[in-house]
Amino acid sequence: MSAGEKSSTAGTAVRDDSLTDALDAALKATKKMPLEQTVEEAEVKHSADERSQRSLAERLSLPFIRLHDYPFDETVLSLIPAEFARNHDVIPLRVNKTHLLVALASPMDMDLFQTLNFITGYSIDVTVATRADVQWAVRKFYGARDDELALESLNGRAHPLKDAADLHDEMMRLSSEKPIVRLVANIIVDAIERRASDIHIKPRDKNVELIYRMDGVLTNIRFFSKTLLAAVVSRIKILGGMNIAERRLPQDGRCCVKHKNNPVDLRISIMPTVEGESVVIRLLNAQVGLKAVSELGFSDHDQTIFLDLLNKSNGIFLVTGPTGSGKSTTLYAALAEVQKQNVNILTVEDPVEYHMDGIQQIQINHTTGYTFARALRNILRHDPDVILVGEIRDEETGKIAVESALTGHLVLSTLHTNDAAGAVTRLLEMGIEPYLLTGCLLGVLAQRLVKRNCRHCLEKEPVDPLIRHALNVSDDEPFYRGRGCEHCNHTGVAGRMAVYELLEVSDSLRKFIHVDITSGEIHEQAVKEGMVSLTDNAMTRARSREISLGEVYRVRLD
Repeated sequence: MSAGEKSSTAGTAVRDDSLTDALDAALKATKKMPLEQTVEEAEVKHSADERSQRSLAERLSLPFIRLHDYPFDETVLSLIPAEFARNHDVIPLRVNKTHLLVALASPMDMDLFQTLNFITGYSIDVTVATRADVQWAVRKFYGARDDELALESLNGRAHPLKDAADLHDEMMRLSSEKPIVRLVANIIVDAIERRASDIHIKPRDKNVELIYRMDGVLTNIRFFSKTLLAAVVSRIKILGGMNIAERRLPQDGRCCVKHKNNPVDLRISIMPTVEGESVVIRLLNAQVGLKAVSELGFSDHDQTIFLDLLNKSNGIFLVTGPTGSGKSTTLYAALAEVQKQNVNILTVEDPVEYHMDGIQQIQINHTTGYTFARALRNILRHDPDVILVGEIRDEETGKIAVESALTGHLVLSTLHTNDAAGAVTRLLEMGIEPYLLTGCLLGVLAQRLVKRNCRHCLEKEPVDPLIRHALNVSDDEPFYRGRGCEHCNHTGVAGRMAVYELLEVSDSLRKFIHVDITSGEIHEQAVKEGMVSLTDNAMTRARSREISLGEVYRVRLD
């Protein structure tokens, strides 16, 4: 709305025709409607806030825009000061001749239009957006208020450094500035509240990118000034107990913070790059990570088998899969189930990821020579009923685990193999005798984590013919994916779920286990006995619209 060009209808703007055409083209380019949409899906498509803002825009004859889809221009963003944009929830989109197009949530604020006209020198045209959308864009492109306060605290404070002692003192001073402390704390708290699994602080040529990994997807949160990088990294180093003066070598650290009385472990990795030090913080939140067996996503049949195996008095049960496939979550759920039996449970882990009350958890320390094998020898004298071994990494650990199972203990552990059948051949390759393995192995669970579709924005998935051919799927069978909406932070993903194959070692399968057996032969026999392969399990999820076919293709095993 041009300042001074008020009409009888509040919020009606006099718009430049060419600017309107450009906006319409941008809106059409970013609009992606589902190919097939039921009435129920249409009703849940927009949040209450978005429906309200769309209705307001329609009444005022103004366009509505979703900012997550808009290609922002840094030159245009510089026309409005960051502090003004934060205070008034407004963001500029495009400039054309004498008109500036802005997105805001309050299109009837006449004073705002006059102020914008004054500070920019342009006549103001308006498009309506949700307040949450505008605030997201302002945070991403202008940064948070914490960034400005931190910058103000550093301005003019740095001075030439003469030696390493000076560098250490300067880094300590910078990292102790209250705005820096607040900035780092707010980043960590924000990531915890968004249920992120990792925080990435990635230096770039002109700025620093803040990224969260949420539901397995890297999501750009915002950028902040590169001037803040050294102070932010130093503050994180102090939290992780690292050397703040060392900037040439990688460093690892850890600490624990409390959020709403819930402990969250932080595993910190700092890596020097040509653009500056890069930081990754792994968040281990027990409140989010710990699940019950009923929440793992087993079918009724497989859950019955799984619980039956956990109620055995002795034997080995293994969970396999690559790093980040949810093995620890499954094992801790199993421990919570076994704990109901009033038994003595000891764990040997590296590291201890989640602390569980009533379970004695032991941390491995390679520096002092306290390995898995050594810890296992010691805890066998500690009267355990159930033992969790973080990972069977070598022959010595494997043999002690087998001996523990054969002497009346239930042993739970993980192994790095691609599928369930591969765990059997891997143990044989370690040197464990077949007759020992057949006497103690109860079962193997192989799993992967896949991205769950957001149910609020399902759309028909365009599938590459190569994927259909690889998965033996007909050309006309429909599959679905999440398009991206406010419910899923515009990722199309609403959490992750496990797909798996559960191999129960039956009496007939034990006869197949010998030195020269292949994993393919074991897999084939297990399928004959009723095991559903991981790929077939994932296909069932895709056909029920829970995941996309692309996710099935990504985790397929055969």
